Amino acid sequence: MYEDYFGLDRPPFKITPDTSLFYEGGKRGDILAALVYAIHRGEGIIKVVGEVGSGKTMLCRMLQLKLPDSVEIVYIANPSVSPEDILFVIAHELSLPVTKEATKHEVMHQLHDYLLQKHTDDRQVVLFIEEAQGMPLETLEEVRLLSNLETDEHKLLQIILFGQPELDENLSQQSIRQLRERITHNFALEPLSSDEIHNYLNFRMREVGYTGPELINKGLARKIEQHSAGLLRRINIIADKILLSAFAEGTHNLSVKHVTAAVDDSAFDSEARQRSRGLLWLGLLLAALALAFGLYQTHSLWSAQRVSGSVPQADTVLPVEQQDETPLQNSAPPVAGVQLASMQEPVTLEIDAVPAADQAVPPDVPAAIQQAIANDLDEPVLSAEPEVDATVVAAPAPTRVALTETATAEPLAVQKAIDQATASDQLADRTGLDLSLELDDNEWLQAKLEQSKAWLSQVDSDKVSIQVLMRSKSAARELVYYLRNEWPLELSKTYLYEVQTESRSIYRVFYSEFDSLTKGRDQLEKLPESVKINSPYLHSVYRMQKALL
Repeated sequence: MYEDYFGLDRPPFKITPDTSLFYEGGKRGDILAALVYAIHRGEGIIKVVGEVGSGKTMLCRMLQLKLPDSVEIVYIANPSVSPEDILFVIAHELSLPVTKEATKHEVMHQLHDYLLQKHTDDRQVVLFIEEAQGMPLETLEEVRLLSNLETDEHKLLQIILFGQPELDENLSQQSIRQLRERITHNFALEPLSSDEIHNYLNFRMREVGYTGPELINKGLARKIEQHSAGLLRRINIIADKILLSAFAEGTHNLSVKHVTAAVDDSAFDSEARQRSRGLLWLGLLLAALALAFGLYQTHSLWSAQRVSGSVPQADTVLPVEQQDETPLQNSAPPVAGVQLASMQEPVTLEIDAVPAADQAVPPDVPAAIQQAIANDLDEPVLSAEPEVDATVVAAPAPTRVALTETATAEPLAVQKAIDQATASDQLADRTGLDLSLELDDNEWLQAKLEQSKAWLSQVDSDKVSIQVLMRSKSAARELVYYLRNEWPLELSKTYLYEVQTESRSIYRVFYSEFDSLTKGRDQLEKLPESVKINSPYLHSVYRMQKALL
């Protein structure tokens, strides 16, 4: 829209990567050269980390252009791939003749033969993984195993991970330490400084054909840096709106008001202003609390002096013979709103006794109710295994009710029966299972496992599902409680399987089935945040059937 007005050949600040406008400042050029060098040297795994909008994708595109034709690139843009599928995805990108009936061992063998042939032909294969912070740790471990493919002197496959700072958090976990130790180069894309922003903006303007005097000075660059945090994508958005605002006003003189107009129209700056406003209010609240505490301390001291009968004036010293030698009856400062006299009286709290789990129920309670109380105080435990999975977030245990000596047992028994009936009805509606009133956690778990196997045995093998959760078998009780009471997804489409690994038994939880990867990815993006924290990923139903049935 404003290109002709400013004499430009094309838009200078599009947020999509344009390799012809690559800016080598901010150490971007140095990092690019180092990446090219590391790939030619064939040194292990390389990691590039940067915030959202810092230019990782642009760097990835530039690296592909800088590498010679002898380097074959495998590019994975979507990291939500299961460990069972990652080898098939790579083989597909390399156009290898792999069928869906092939085993992982067969696919690995074909990949090894292909990489050896490329090495014989003096060619390299490089695997690019974007958004690697979203890749499940189990899949990253499969990628690490690919780095073991080597000759006596060279790696057969180079691996480059591009990700956000969360990638470093994932790699810091103990379970992935073998991959972390194989990373030979670490690069970080830092935000641009105000001077670098000044050079960047004018560089882009010149590259797209601008020939006039400098439009953006260092003062405007400093203003842009304040609102963009030095991130390239935000800088581009603000700069584009600055030019549009100046065009609408009919001026070539860019000023702070154009920056303000551009910033006010940007959603990310609204978030920044809200955070700043929140910090301001927090500071004011802390200051007010400090002032109130100071006033309270002063008031307490003054009140204590009044009670003692000696309130000296400022800069006044009483004669010794006039000083009261009688000590205060209550030397502690009074609590606000409480008379000193009331503090001399002891306060007694009466608490009803609560019977322990093994305490006998009063004999006048009917036998049926005694049984209900006994059941309530003796809850079954699904697993007695001592192992505790550190990754498990324990769900709150069901509320336990105990009778006091003065309480009656009848309301408890009635309410317990109502709660059980309600829970059973809700679970029956959600799962379609035939649930009895007395269904306990262990029975529910077994029923859910059977339902899940029945679904997997009849679902179309060409579909995909989403693995949403994985927990140790030692955490079975917490997992069942979470699924029965707090699970945010449709429980009838949630499937549970027990899997035996080399070191332990685990439960894997899957959700629904989808006709294509595209539909699966769409649902993956729509999952609640409470589910996304478990790093869910897509999984082939065909390989689920082979592994779980």
